[in-house]
Amino acid sequence: MKLSIITINRNNASGLKKTIESVVSQTFKDFEYIVIDGASTDESVDIIKSYSDKISYWVSEPDTGIYNAMNKGIKLAKGEYTLMLNSGDYLVNDKVIQNIIPFLDDIDIVQGNTVIICSGKDKILKGYGKSDISFCEVYKGNFLHQATFAKKELFTKYGYFDENYKIGGDTVFFFKSLGFGNATFKYVNVNIAYFDTQGISANQSEFWNEQRRKEDEMYDQLLSPRLLKLCKEDSHKIETYDTICKNTFTRKLFYLLLNLSKWKINDSE
Repeated sequence: MKLSIITINRNNASGLKKTIESVVSQTFKDFEYIVIDGASTDESVDIIKSYSDKISYWVSEPDTGIYNAMNKGIKLAKGEYTLMLNSGDYLVNDKVIQNIIPFLDDIDIVQGNTVIICSGKDKILKGYGKSDISFCEVYKGNFLHQATFAKKELFTKYGYFDENYKIGGDTVFFFKSLGFGNATFKYVNVNIAYFDTQGISANQSEFWNEQRRKEDEMYDQLLSPRLLKLCKEDSHKIETYDTICKNTFTRKLFYLLLNLSKWKINDSE
């Protein structure tokens, strides 16, 4: 089996229904669907039961947080790739899986686009928007987990989501596998899922903003002081140089001016 789609939920019955409907309506059917519910006290379990014939596995039991629930689902997954589609997020149409399957061709991590609704209009978030990404770009954490397909074997190799994080556990995993590890990556310009802007990751309350600050500090501790300086202070210089090098005319002009500058210095001596 190529793919396991995993949905976690707690007390978000309306969002869960939207998520499940988007998955079970897919035209491509050869995938498994796992739902991990955190002992919800609303109507979530009733909704899960109403779709139980189309869900490969589900459970409703207490967990210790988002990443604990995600890890439960990953450990149960039988597919080669996993997609984390949390309750409230939903696939953009019924052909998403059909469209993405051809791109799951042995690349470790495949990323598509996430869509949000902004002022009544769709806004496409492309994450990195390219396949050739640098260490510093990976550090910036431009990952969209609801549009990212990761090989299950990566979690065995690099570890599961760090449950010490409440928001950034997925970012840390991708940093370890792509930044410090040698996982391969591909970006594909395919719209995958609508992102629930009412979820925790988009919450701007004082509590969650403080949590983000704490987790940013934890995240930065993964790097040595020199690497942190490179990613925080010097990355714009590297990006500028990369941009110059990619354009043949600009690169030639740059080196011409550089050589002229050296010639003038030598001539003045």
